[in-house]
Amino acid sequence: MTKRAAYLLVILSLFCASSAANAWSKKDTYWQSAYFLTHLADWGQTLDIANQCSSGSYYETNPVMGKCPSAQTVNAYFAATALIHYGVAHMLPPKYRRMFQIGTMGMQLSYIANNASIGLNLNF
Repeated sequence: MTKRAAYLLVILSLFCASSAANAWSKKDTYWQSAYFLTHLADWGQTLDIANQCSSGSYYETNPVMGKCPSAQTVNAYFAATALIHYGVAHMLPPKYRRMFQIGTMGMQLSYIANNASIGLNLNF
């Protein structure tokens, strides 16, 4: 099964299961928006890697994208994972939803800080 088909299958299964989702509050929207901002920053920095890796300056450490992903691969990965993150957050009970949002935001912030420390910029 190709990566695209796997992503599509996961996304479709999340939407099919949305009837079991818990109520979504304004706070959930704020936390999800905060997560998306960190996701967007990581996305931009990863595009910077994609633009520079052929020169040997940088390489990607995410095994899903490979060491030197194309901009198309980076965009597909981050678009899919943004949708998956929203779907998972929407399906979780509020108590676990908040832990998921904050935990994944913390992970994103660590990636962003590391990327910035080695000189990567947002590159859209």
